[in-house]
Parts: sequence; C-alpha cells; structure tokens
Amino acid sequence: MLAAVAALALGGCGADEENPGGGGTGPSADQQVRAVVAKFGIATRQKDYQEICDRLLADALVQKIEDVGLPCEAALQRGLGDVRAPTLEINEVSISHGRALVSIHTTAAGQAPSDDALQLVDEGGDWKIASLAAPSGTPTTAATTPATTATTPTTTAEKGD
Repeated sequence: MLAAVAALALGGCGADEENPGGGGTGPSADQQVRAVVAKFGIATRQKDYQEICDRLLADALVQKIEDVGLPCEAALQRGLGDVRAPTLEINEVSISHGRALVSIHTTAAGQAPSDDALQLVDEGGDWKIASLAAPSGTPTTAATTPATTATTPTTTAEKGD
C-alpha cells in the first residue's frame, strides 16, 4: 500500500517565512504554488496518477517512491485506488528561498479529516510537491494525507483546463 511508500517518501521539512515573490509578468509564486496543489487535488480525485507523477511531484520524491520497487503511478494507484470522495482545502501558503509550505485540510469518505502541510520546491521554474510536513505543533500523518486529497474549495487557482 501507499502507506509504506508515503511514510518513506513523504517525510518533510518546511519553509517558514512568507515571501510571495513574483516578477513582472505571469502569476505570482503564491498563485503558482496554489495552482499546483489544486491540480494535485483534482488529479487525485480523477485518479490521474500519470499527471501526478509526471507533472506534480518533484523528481526526488518520484525517485524515492520508485526506490521501493514500483513505478510511481502503480504505487499511487495501489495507495489511492480505494479512496472515495476526497477533498483538499488550501489554508495557507508560505514561500521562502525556492520552497513553499502549504497548510492543507483533507477529507475522504470513511476517513478522519487531516490537517497537514505539503512542501513544494521550485524545480527549474516549476513548483513541484516535494514532501509532506506537519504544521507547527501537529503530528504528521503521512499515511493518510496523500490518500485523502482531491478538490480545492478555498483556492482561486485554475483547475488546469
């Protein structure tokens, strides 16, 4: 199951300072990070593991997942395949020095809600999910959070048409 993969691959450390970044043109770093997390939620709900592995997870995380002997997509399918009605809500985004920490609230049918954080890294101009990190003072629930993600009701990020 993904629980073992998640525990191995999704250990985290975080970025604590807020620095919205952004330049002259295009979306701000905050908007880009929110869009990636939103796409992750949507891809999870749609069971689009190819999208998650190829476009949303950091290269190092994909490698850690595959180091346990399964292709990334197969590991996600095994771990997320039975998840029903998942939702993901973005609470806060903090960005500093090419890292983002996103506080999230997740739910899924038959599972307890979870408050966690995703860490993202800037990989060559693209924000990618690098790990799961616990928000301050909260234990990490690596085995349940990835399995309970899907939609983003509080974010204004586009749904990746």
